[in-house]
Amino acid sequence: FVEVPVTEQNADLHQGLGIPTLPFGHIYHPDAGLVEEMKIGKANFGTFAKTMSWYADGFCELNGVGDCSNPLTEKKSDVKKIGLV
Repeated sequence: FVEVPVTEQNADLHQGLGIPTLPFGHIYHPDAGLVEEMKIGKANFGTFAKTMSWYADGFCELNGVGDCSNPLTEKKSDVKKIGLV
């Protein structure tokens, strides 16, 4: 983790690095590299933590076979687990 304070003097640094909002997080996979980018503020931290746990646990949740909608916005009862390749 790297902590860089946001000030008027370094606003160009954050923009130059392509950081759209703060706080902002990246998840890296050892074989695939950067796999996720997302906001990690108070309102979004649960989504970030859930996504991180999927990579750590080696599986993610889907709403059903062939369904490509975001499982993080669906009801928990509608979600099925599949293994990650």
